[in-house]
Amino acid sequence: MVHLLAFESSCDDTSVAVLRAEEGDSIPKLLSLSVQSQWDVHAKYGGVVPELASRAHLQNIVPCLEKVLSEANLKISDIDFFAATQQPGLIGCLLIGHTAAKTLSMLYKKPLISCHHIEGHLMSIHLENTPEFPYLTLVVSGGHTSLYLVKSLDEYELLGFAIDDAAGEAFDKGAKLLGLPLPGGPEIDKLAALGDPKKYRFGKVNTPLFNFSFSGIKSELVRIKNREAENLSPKDAAASYQSAILDHLFNKIESATKTYKTNRVAFVGGVACNSELRRRAHQPGFLTPYFPDLRFCTDNAAMIGVLGYRKFLRREFSDLTSDVISTSRPSFRKTA
Repeated sequence: MVHLLAFESSCDDTSVAVLRAEEGDSIPKLLSLSVQSQWDVHAKYGGVVPELASRAHLQNIVPCLEKVLSEANLKISDIDFFAATQQPGLIGCLLIGHTAAKTLSMLYKKPLISCHHIEGHLMSIHLENTPEFPYLTLVVSGGHTSLYLVKSLDEYELLGFAIDDAAGEAFDKGAKLLGLPLPGGPEIDKLAALGDPKKYRFGKVNTPLFNFSFSGIKSELVRIKNREAENLSPKDAAASYQSAILDHLFNKIESATKTYKTNRVAFVGGVACNSELRRRAHQPGFLTPYFPDLRFCTDNAAMIGVLGYRKFLRREFSDLTSDVISTSRPSFRKTA
């Protein structure tokens, strides 16, 4: 039996999780999870303030740690190894979780495993699902939009990624343009449900292969807002804007399913919470979709724990001198 403690602090959610695996398990079982959001800290600034986010992580990480250990009925000394997000993310935020894992690893002389945030999202689908390989995964969040072909638990291939704004970033910026509060994605989702998605026209986005681009859609919303001025219908604008973003995502997905001859698609990341995205994915005869539970879509340490355990099985340990990395390419693991 193996117990592991995982940390996720790449942006504005402080999260700690405890997981357990029996001998022969391919995926560990989640015992306890704590996620502390910071939106009350950043809301008045219209976005995440890195310095404030780092300070909030410092305040939240010990209470989160104590909570998950208590709920799992374990002590730190019962943990067999520590995992933490190393990249990508806000450098000060990454430092809090990764340094906590490094410190505990040093004090208790247990292995340290550094993890990639996007790879963690890829693993999140396995917390409650067992999709048949191969399948496609759309990682769609505030900072990342990437499409992967997943061949096994340890083998995945990057097919395409956002060449400018990520989808979640486009939702947040669109919400700000429409005067909606943060987090913008859920606000756009709620308002769009009341509007007409065909009221305002957005052109089709053309990008090479399976890459994504959302800056043009955002720019078109600015033009519509300026053109319509006082006549703008916020609910129709939200519905039309959301529809344009999702059209682009699903156009690429449909193309990939034909190219790679599988209709199995996992949707992970914060934007996978979007209700219209979920409705479209579940249209009869279109896809065989997989979604994590809503609490596993946004940034969380449970997904880092799953990835940490897979790296543990592969004996991919990190040195205590390892440091965090703020940016990295969406591709992080070579396929066999």
